[in-house]
Amino acid sequence: MTTTSCFQSTTFKVVSLGCLGVAVMMAIALSLAFTLGAPTPKSTVAYTSIETTSLAVTSTAEPCKSDQIGACPTVLMYGQANDTLMFESTVEANSTEAKSVTFQVCYTDAYIGGRPWRKPADVIGSDKQCFSACKGVVLEGSTAKCTWTVGDMLGQAVYYFRALAADAEGTFVMGATNTGENFQVNVYNGRTTPIIVAVIVMSCVAWAILLGGLIMERVKKVE
Repeated sequence: MTTTSCFQSTTFKVVSLGCLGVAVMMAIALSLAFTLGAPTPKSTVAYTSIETTSLAVTSTAEPCKSDQIGACPTVLMYGQANDTLMFESTVEANSTEAKSVTFQVCYTDAYIGGRPWRKPADVIGSDKQCFSACKGVVLEGSTAKCTWTVGDMLGQAVYYFRALAADAEGTFVMGATNTGENFQVNVYNGRTTPIIVAVIVMSCVAWAILLGGLIMERVKKVE
């Protein structure tokens, strides 16, 4: 009776081809990540240590302190006419340390519960409740302005915003929060082009490897 090694079985070969496909996809993803360069070191500054009234931040959003959906008059949605918001930050004239301002948008507390990916933290670099809307906007005189366009990956929620002023080395030295001009972002039902392209390419690569292996097996059996 002839025994077949498990390494020669069809199951083993199919699983091996599948693993090879996954390995190729991971290699491509890692190579793409490498070409983008190393990530910028995260800030270790605690927000409460730099919060000050010497820095002010406002926006074009209408006044609103509510965190309830439908309560705030300013509503943004990706790809629509109402997809932008302007931010402005002013630094007192005697605050000579500040050279640039980073504007951040933050989920209100009602939309972070049970969502560890939005976990708040006092250390700016570890805070997941807020994310950058405009980075390193240079101060012109004592004012920094930027126009933020809402992205297509934001969940429906009510948001507030804040400003972080940095010195010439990029270290945050001042901070201010505005929770009086909250705004709503409506969910965007759509798929981005890069995601669609990536899925198609990776699927084709995986299927090509699998089919190629099966065809080779069939040719060997015929021979």
